[in-house]
Order: sequence, then C-alpha cells, then structure tokens
Amino acid sequence: MICSISPVMLGTNAYHPCMNQLWGWHHARTSSISIVPGIRVGHWSDVLAATGCTAIVCDHDAVAGVDVRGGATASHEINALDPCGIVEQIQGVVLAGGSAPGLVSAHGAVEFFQNQSRGFATQQGVVPIVPAAALFDRGIGDPTAFPTQADGLLACMNAKTEFKRGNVGAGCGAVVGKMRGHLSATKGGLGSAGWETSDGLKVGALAAVNAFGDISDPDTGTIIAGAQNEDGSPLCTARSLIEAGPSPIGFGSNTTLCVIATNAKLTKAQATAVARIAQTGISRVVSPCHTQFDGDMVFALSMGDHTADLNRIGILAARLVESAILDAVLCADTMHGILSATDLGWFNPSSSGASL
Repeated sequence: MICSISPVMLGTNAYHPCMNQLWGWHHARTSSISIVPGIRVGHWSDVLAATGCTAIVCDHDAVAGVDVRGGATASHEINALDPCGIVEQIQGVVLAGGSAPGLVSAHGAVEFFQNQSRGFATQQGVVPIVPAAALFDRGIGDPTAFPTQADGLLACMNAKTEFKRGNVGAGCGAVVGKMRGHLSATKGGLGSAGWETSDGLKVGALAAVNAFGDISDPDTGTIIAGAQNEDGSPLCTARSLIEAGPSPIGFGSNTTLCVIATNAKLTKAQATAVARIAQTGISRVVSPCHTQFDGDMVFALSMGDHTADLNRIGILAARLVESAILDAVLCADTMHGILSATDLGWFNPSSSGASL
C-alpha cells in the first residue's frame, strides 16, 4: 500500500503569503519526489532478511551534485559528481541496504541503462553513470544479506511515479535511535515529499532514514521516533550523549540518505550547492546528525529548464528533506520486534503546527 496522509491529519494550517498556498511538512508528504517530471522510483525488498535497495530512475539524463557529511559513508561513483570532473550528467541514483556489499546493486542499475544505450559517451560505447550510497541495516533480519546486482536491476524495472514508502527498498531494514541498541530503537524507513510553487518551480525529496539519532517534529521539537527508555518514553539521544557518553555503538551502523530533484536548470556546481543547503533539513529533524557514527549524504538532481534562484531551491529542498525524513518514520511499520513511530505513540498529528 502506498503511504499517504489524510487531510484530517494535517493539524494546524499555516498560510505563507509569498507562496500563496498552504505549506507544512504534513502537506508536502502528500506529494513525492516524482512531482518532478522524469523521475521514477523503484524498490527491491526482502522483508525477512530486512534489506533492500531503491532506484531513482531518471527518464532523461540529469545534472547532479552531492554533499557528504558524517564519518561513516559507503558510496559508489561519488567522485563523478565533482564539478571539476568530465562527466556532466548521470542516469540515476541507487540507495541500498546491506552496507558496503549492497553497493553492488548499483551495477544492476548500470545494466538497466546499458540496455537502453544511455550513459557517458565514449568511442567504445556508452558508460552509464549511477552514483550510489548504502546504509547499514544488519542489526535486524539476516546480517549477511545485501541487495545484489540482480536486485538493483529489478528495482529499476519496478520504477514508477507512484511508489511504496516505509519498510521498502533501502528503508526496509532501517532503524533510528540506536543509543541503547536496536531493541530500544524505532523502525526507520523510506519516505518522500514534494512541492510546487506558484510560479512552477518543482522540488521533490526522497530519504532512507537509518539515523543514529532521534527524529523530531521541526515545528514543536517533539520526538517522533528514536531511542527509548526502559519505560518506553523518549530517551533524547543528544542529551544522553552529552551527559553520560555513548553506549557501545557499531561504527558506521547509521546513515540518512537523501535525493533531491528539481525541474530547475542547474550546473553541477549549483546542484552541489543545493545538496549542501539541503543538508540543513537533516539537522532540523535528526538529533544528533552528521556524527562519526553516521554516513549522511544528499544528492541533488537537475531535471528541467525552469529558472529559479539557487538559494530558493536549496531552502525549499531543505524543507522537503525534513518532510521526507518524517514521512519515512511515520510510514514505517513495526518489524522484527522494532516498534514503529505509530505504535510508540509519541506523536499526536493534531498537536503539530505546519509553519514555514
């Protein structure tokens, strides 16, 4: 089932006069990254093993940039996005579970685009360029499982403009709030959000959320998902780290991966700048973030010719990153003994504002 939010759950409506329409992370969740023409999303999931991968398929080539934070990244073809590099466009992005071994799923996407004769042109034929990033989901399910090349190909073949959210794809085995270990954590997942402004600028975001920290409502500060005390109440990971120091946490076992897409025309340098600005969305809803335990990463894809100010795009992208992260945990279901945010019940939608 495709996760959606009913209008009756939206809470307080906030009116933004400059945009002449309603804004709020609640509202942005009713759309997705596929609000941008040419973007489709597909998943391959193994619920029993608690792993999977997600393919963001660009129906025409995209100018792309990336911003990387945290000390524990697992990635593929990231250097191709360097503004100084020779590659100008990419064909898609893969987000994978399974940690570094799961990056092999990107080879399936390469195969998918190779079959379409799409990629960087050389005298010997095209070379598809598909950057990828992986998260560590081995704390639940089968710790030896990871998505393969064949699974990455299937994810691309499954790509559609409407797609499932929650315990699917790269979010299948995702968990957030691991301060006290997985059994006291909350189920993470995959989420998305989108927005169109009154002058036709379209921006969408997708997030696979496997953070070390807690996830909070940016309007109220209420913890929605994260580490639990023994009585089931929110632990507050950042405060606990400051006051008591961390419990043993596996290095590199956490990550928030995001993809931004827009119909605005950007250069590689501008797309990189949008990705950098969009990282602030992670910091507004994930606490703590960008730690040595995390491999946070944001990709930005330019898919059109719309003219818009770079800063405006980046600021909207940051808001949509927030929305996509919240969507990920609110769409997730309890799995392998890890409670979902809905089942924890820390968050009351009707009590949240929706201000820009």
